[in-house]
Amino acid sequence: MYFIETIKVEGLGNRHYLAGSESVAVAVDPPRDVDRVLAAAAGSGVRIGWVVETHVHNDYVSGGLDLARLTGARYMVPAGARVAFDHSTVSDGDVVELAEGLALRAVATPGHTPHHTSYVLVDSGRDVAVFTGGSLLIGTVGRPDLVDPRLTESLARAQHASAHRLAAELDDAVPVLPTHGFGSFCSSSQAQGESTTIGAEKQDSVMISV
Repeated sequence: MYFIETIKVEGLGNRHYLAGSESVAVAVDPPRDVDRVLAAAAGSGVRIGWVVETHVHNDYVSGGLDLARLTGARYMVPAGARVAFDHSTVSDGDVVELAEGLALRAVATPGHTPHHTSYVLVDSGRDVAVFTGGSLLIGTVGRPDLVDPRLTESLARAQHASAHRLAAELDDAVPVLPTHGFGSFCSSSQAQGESTTIGAEKQDSVMISV
């Protein structure tokens, strides 16, 4: 069995996630206010064993480093991200075993940033959710123009390819759980609705349907 809990930060238009088994969990793109993540973990009776970032964020200060230090969790940041603090790097195809039968698989999805990485939650060999950060959102994608104007065109092409990769590699029923898109300026447009799946995005997202 696995669980996924969503932590909403309305003022920033972002969502953050805690996912795991009955005893241990991973925090995905944690907000600056780590007390909310700690409270969610305590409420679920789980220990936070990993903290993962999909990318270095443009619109908020991550609480990932603080959360990792407070909990002793392994702090994982995509390879290629320029950070000065201690962390573990994660690359395309890396798999983290969260618990027996439950794992997190890294999928390189550049576009919003050059190093952007999504994470697929795998339960008993079945993909059950994908944390897409600023890559594939609800009816849209993350902006490719925030890193460097000189990179905008290449990142837009990469974002298009990343959206298609997720659509091709994951089943239609897999829920898409983005960090951005609920009012965040990192989103190309406002999210259309509260939830989505890979199949729904194949039907609705311009980035996948073209």
